[in-house]
Amino acid sequence: MSTPIKHHFNPAFSLRPWAGTDGQLCEMKRINGKVVPRRTHPNATGFQKNLYRTDGVPTEDEQHLELNVMRPLDTAADLALKKILSGDSTPWNSEERSAWTRYILSLMFRNPQAVQEVRQHVREMWGAGIQALRDNYAGRRLPTDPMTFEDYYARTHPAAAEIGATNLLTTIIDNDQLGPSIFNMHWNRVPLGRSKVSLLNSDRPLDRPLGLNDPRAYIAFPIAPKMLFIAANDATLARTIFEGDHTVAAKKMNKTVVSQAREFVWGVDDRQLDFVQKHMGTAPERAILTEKQRQEAIDAARGRQTVP
Repeated sequence: MSTPIKHHFNPAFSLRPWAGTDGQLCEMKRINGKVVPRRTHPNATGFQKNLYRTDGVPTEDEQHLELNVMRPLDTAADLALKKILSGDSTPWNSEERSAWTRYILSLMFRNPQAVQEVRQHVREMWGAGIQALRDNYAGRRLPTDPMTFEDYYARTHPAAAEIGATNLLTTIIDNDQLGPSIFNMHWNRVPLGRSKVSLLNSDRPLDRPLGLNDPRAYIAFPIAPKMLFIAANDATLARTIFEGDHTVAAKKMNKTVVSQAREFVWGVDDRQLDFVQKHMGTAPERAILTEKQRQEAIDAARGRQTVP
């Protein structure tokens, strides 16, 4: 098996509905501040080479996240998307619902900036923990530990921080706090067939303006040029959107999806290129961790009795 170095943060299956009869869609990529369009295949965009690779481990292990987490996740989500787009009204079983929930969670954290932030955070925690142990090794040493810090440190895995980052990304995607909230929301597809503009997709496609515990909370994102997926605490939200002005709804979603984008926006064509150029990247980046959370984690690392 060849090494899977193309790691898609926007999987090809999620972009395929925007492809025309030629099998291609319009990629609008920001390059040096200018948005440049091109026709391309869904599999040839929305990826970064070795984005999820774990550095410093044996070759057979470095693609663990891509092969054992992201690829199975996307395979299951592809089936779930087909079910949604087809209008299949049979009840979701727990496996299907879990797969789509995990996919939604992955869209929050799988882009290059988020992956880098997680890796940097784990490196900071690791460094803080190691330094704290170095400074007071005699006081923290367990009877089973080596006599000196140097001997102790020599036993640690040289890629411990990178392995920790990979493990944390896996844990985030399998989030046991956010996951159940999304799983239990009201799920609906919302066709916007009366819209005069088509929906756009991007590397930050989720509209989630409120905390998930808020009764008004929802997660919405485009799944096709004229269709939204909505998970909401309010069971009436999807119908309200469907019965309203489809063009207004599509334009509002496009504004969110494009303003959050950092590198890529995708459409069926380049008719909205000026809109993308104007709004791309204008929304602030959503932080994975608050400064308070980051500092609490580093403080906890400094107070650990042992370092893994």
